[in-house]
Amino acid sequence: MKIAAILTTSVLASLAFAGGDHDHDHEGGDYGLAIIDGAVAVGIGDHDEGAINDFGERVFGADMVISGSNWFADEPGIFIQEASLPDNTQVSFTLTQSLMYWDGSGAVNFGLAANAMSLSFGPAFAATSLDNSPVDGFSINYDADAIGGFDEHMDYTIDASAAAGIYLLANTFSLTGATDSDVIFTVFNAGLDEDAHDAAIEYAESVLVPAPSAAGLLALAGLGAMSRRRKA
Repeated sequence: MKIAAILTTSVLASLAFAGGDHDHDHEGGDYGLAIIDGAVAVGIGDHDEGAINDFGERVFGADMVISGSNWFADEPGIFIQEASLPDNTQVSFTLTQSLMYWDGSGAVNFGLAANAMSLSFGPAFAATSLDNSPVDGFSINYDADAIGGFDEHMDYTIDASAAAGIYLLANTFSLTGATDSDVIFTVFNAGLDEDAHDAAIEYAESVLVPAPSAAGLLALAGLGAMSRRRKA
């Protein structure tokens, strides 16, 4: 579907993307996945509304708590709108590098974490490497007939012996028949205050994610328009 539009500089500036308005509302959102123009597009998934907003989002946030012998989180989940993909599409991911860590002191400065992060869904399991090499994740089957859409949550765990701090996970998402997504960064807060978490999220948005070109913003405007039409 073609979208004919002329975006002025002020409209371009209003499109929130990497390095934009850091209100961090995305902390409560899931990874919202869709296939647009043959590639995996990632936005903020809202299962309650059955919608995906802000396509182009690449930084997410979540909190971890001590649960048994692990730091634990089950957010963000993965959300795909009902009947938006072919039945039995495989939803998978690649962990693109080792887990990163910042202790929350001074300026944000991530280094390699001493521990791995494990991701699991039922018996399926993957863990970040310790040598910064990529790791293939696992697949979850998409049921196009599921009422309300696909809303699945993996368990994210780090051994409880790991130091409190901010942990950064980097991955891409894959959907059958589509080009992989851009690298997505998730900033996990393990026991620090929200000021440190916010600072790390802002760092990821402004330093790790490149600013989009004007052409990229035009494409994002198109993705947003397509999402709004799906909800109509």
